[in-house]
Amino acid sequence: MNKILCSTGALLGRPNGRDFSLLPALEEKLNCDGLELMFYDSWYDQQDALFSTLTKLEKPLLVFHAEKNICSKLCSADPQEVKTALDSFTVNCAFAEALHIDTMVFHLWDGWMDDTQLLFALARYPELNAIAREHHILLTIENIVTKQQDPLHYCRLLLQHPDVVFTYDTKMAAFHQQEQALYEKKNAAFAAAIRHLHINDYDGGYMDWPQFKTRHIGEGHVDFDSLFSFLKSIPYTGYFTTEATSFDKTGTIDLNKLNHTLSILKKYAQE
Repeated sequence: MNKILCSTGALLGRPNGRDFSLLPALEEKLNCDGLELMFYDSWYDQQDALFSTLTKLEKPLLVFHAEKNICSKLCSADPQEVKTALDSFTVNCAFAEALHIDTMVFHLWDGWMDDTQLLFALARYPELNAIAREHHILLTIENIVTKQQDPLHYCRLLLQHPDVVFTYDTKMAAFHQQEQALYEKKNAAFAAAIRHLHINDYDGGYMDWPQFKTRHIGEGHVDFDSLFSFLKSIPYTGYFTTEATSFDKTGTIDLNKLNHTLSILKKYAQE
């Protein structure tokens, strides 16, 4: 049976200082099978304390989401910026390995790249994958949105690297109105290469940046019935993670809402 995960990013954010010391008290109240760890740039100099906290958690850490800002340096024409990005990525991989996490979500591009920057980033995939493999980690590339109108960049990766695998995020696809693309025969190779899923809702229109917030199931218009029907036809056997933002502007966490989403997700996965 597919396992249901909660991203720590649904619990920790700027309003509560991304305070990882909150996790032990929160995890025992979550209706999920495990956690996906979202690693933040502010945690690089707190790794010892973070590791100590995480190794005491009861729920297993099953997926590691690499720090999101690495890709902004990875696409640079400056060799020093690229080195900094690769060094940061290596730190992320080493930390995941130390936690015995074998699956990583990675942003290979970001929302603001131009075509030239994107090509730089895509060209770095083999080096990143080699680093991940050295640390016994399966590197999955997420379908991140871009400012471009047709961001099916994973198609380029598949053509060049047939062994690449992906994390598919429902919100990211809905942002570009590309939900149906997953079901098209021409994208069958992409669907077959999905190893992890982020199940998030979206309530905006086409490339509607003000509505980019990660929402709970039922707060938007993503067609989850069609999605899960398709996933069963593949069939998909990996994890499902919700990243739905569950804290307000004061940092207060709404566990009832989050557990409701996890319950819906669990029902979908079991049907």
